[in-house]
Amino acid sequence: MPDFIYPTNEELKTIEQTKIHALSMNDPIFEHFPIVDVDSHVLSWEQRDNYKGLQQVRGLNGQPKRVNAVGGKKFTIEPGVYGEFATIDEIELTTRRQWGSFNQPVNIDDLVTEKQDQLLARRIDRIKAVLWTLVTLGVFTVLNELGQTVYGGTFPVQSFTAGVAWGTSATATPLANFRAVQLLSRGYSVDFGTRAKAYMNRVTFNKLVQNLNANDLAGRRTSGLNSVLNLTEINAILAGEGLPMIVVYDEGYLNDAGTFVPFIADDKVIVIGARPANQPVGDYAMTRNANNPNMEAGAYMKVVDDEDDVPRLITVHDGHNGGPRIYFPSAIVRMSV
Repeated sequence: MPDFIYPTNEELKTIEQTKIHALSMNDPIFEHFPIVDVDSHVLSWEQRDNYKGLQQVRGLNGQPKRVNAVGGKKFTIEPGVYGEFATIDEIELTTRRQWGSFNQPVNIDDLVTEKQDQLLARRIDRIKAVLWTLVTLGVFTVLNELGQTVYGGTFPVQSFTAGVAWGTSATATPLANFRAVQLLSRGYSVDFGTRAKAYMNRVTFNKLVQNLNANDLAGRRTSGLNSVLNLTEINAILAGEGLPMIVVYDEGYLNDAGTFVPFIADDKVIVIGARPANQPVGDYAMTRNANNPNMEAGAYMKVVDDEDDVPRLITVHDGHNGGPRIYFPSAIVRMSV
């Protein structure tokens, strides 16, 4: 007798990805490093030297003294050249069904959009990784698929190392550490007070909030004479002393092996100060790109459909030429805590 196969009563539902990628520049690093377009390939900028010294005494009938001219410095960096593609082949075009359905063929536009979203997420993560690595280490490197460094840069950001690690809660001195960082503004037009932001990940903040040192954070009291317990209360204490405001930032990316890599490592705090007129301390410049119409600056997206070929193949491209610029490296302090 023939076998009968009975269909099962099954509900099929599509849900969001475990990690949802932001497909826009909605990240605090872009407050300090906005994306700009530059219609050139090489990135250069000039900065005048600081004015130094005090006015000299002349005396009655005396001759005024000559002051030396102010010089300057020129900085140059070449952008990184990035680009990758994803394909939609004949098998996927023929057999792919819509997510959350059993027998609905997927639309070609939906397939292309999915590939574009994937590539866009990778581009945004690359830019964020470059910028966060740069402010965390003062240096960044970009590796190719063989693990070789193909692009990188170094900027002289300021640094500070805590005498006692924050994980040593009984004797750590985070308040004293922030006071010391505040003094690093001397000689620079940068504010490391309440307009500055101190970025740290959740692991680092958890060590901070567990401070037991009565001579430092644990000895401070809120307005109700209670012990400091949370981020709002800690920031109130810092504001009272004119110190940077803490921002807990726990974002990162999934590498190709599926491992989560935080943009800010444990036991690192990135303090970004404020310039007098709130000028950005740097930017990320998108440079001229031959893959754009009129070779204009900015990222490119392109869909190439070999509809006349057999088998049919659709290739979705995404890339950009660009790199970071730090105009005021003195406005950044990388703290090791």
